[in-house]
Amino acid sequence: MNVSPNFARHIEALSPASDAMWVGGMTTGLVLTLVAAFAPLPANGGTMCAYLGLFIRTALYASAGETLQQRGGATIVALLRVGIVAGLFELIVDWWLVNGITNGRLDYLGARDVVLLASPIWMPLAWACVIVELGYPAIRLFGLLRRRLEQRIAAIFSAVIVAIFAGIMIGFYEYFAFRAGWWKYGSANAMIGSFCALFIPVGEALMFLAILPIAARTLSRDDRPIASPVAGGAVFSVAIWAGYALAGASAPTCTWVLTTLATSAIKAYISVARNGAFAPFVRPTPQSDPRRHDRARIVS
Repeated sequence: MNVSPNFARHIEALSPASDAMWVGGMTTGLVLTLVAAFAPLPANGGTMCAYLGLFIRTALYASAGETLQQRGGATIVALLRVGIVAGLFELIVDWWLVNGITNGRLDYLGARDVVLLASPIWMPLAWACVIVELGYPAIRLFGLLRRRLEQRIAAIFSAVIVAIFAGIMIGFYEYFAFRAGWWKYGSANAMIGSFCALFIPVGEALMFLAILPIAARTLSRDDRPIASPVAGGAVFSVAIWAGYALAGASAPTCTWVLTTLATSAIKAYISVARNGAFAPFVRPTPQSDPRRHDRARIVS
C-alpha cells in the first residue's frame, strides 16, 4: 500500500493523547453497554444508556480536532465524518436486514425511538463511533508496523488483525444488545446462541478489512476535509453491504477463510520474527548494498 505524504503526517501525529481518547471512548461505550445489558434499570433504561454512550463518545471525537491539535485529533475527526456518512448510508442496509430477508432477519424488538426507515434514529451515530474505534487502531497499528516491515506486509497484518478484532468484538456486543433489549436476529442457517445470526459478526470482520485503505485514501486529501470523508463513508457503506452479503451467502465458509487468514498471519509473523526481519526496514543504498559495489567494480 502506497502511503501519501499527507497520510504519513497523520500517522506520525498520532500520540499517547489520541490513544487515551480512543481508550476513553471505547471504555465509555463498553461500560454503558454492560450497564444497559445487566443492571436493573427502569423501563427504557437500556435505551437511555445507548443515547448517553453515543452522545459522550461523539462529543469526545468531534472535539478532537481542537483538543488534540497536532496530536492525532484530525485523524479522529476525519474517521468520525467517514462514520457518519457510512452510518447514514447503512440505514438502507438496515432496512433490507429488517424487511428484505428471512434468514437471520433483524428485529429491533419494538423500539420506541424515532425510526429512520427501519432503524432507531441513533444508529448512524453508533456506526460513526464504531468506525472511529476500529479505524483508529488500524491506522495506529499500521504506523507502528511500517517502521519494521515493508508497507504492504504491515498493511496486511493491520487489516487482518483489526478485522478479526471487529468480528469478535461485534459478537460480544450483539449479545449485550440482545440483553439490553435493543435488537436481536431471527432464526438463521447458522446462529450464535439464539440471538445473533453468524453472518453478522463475520460480515463485520469482512467489511473492516477495507477500513485501512479507505482511511488512507481519506486522510491523503487534507485539501478536501469534507468531500474526502464523504467519499470514504460512501465507499465504506458499500463494504458494509458486501460484507453482509458475502457472509450471508456462506457464513461458515467466510469464518473458515478468516480463520485461515488469521493463522497465516500469525505464522508469517512468527517466521519474520525468527528470521530477524523486525529490524527497521531500510531500502538498500549504494553504500549499504554490497552487490551494488560488486556490479560497479565489474563494470569498471
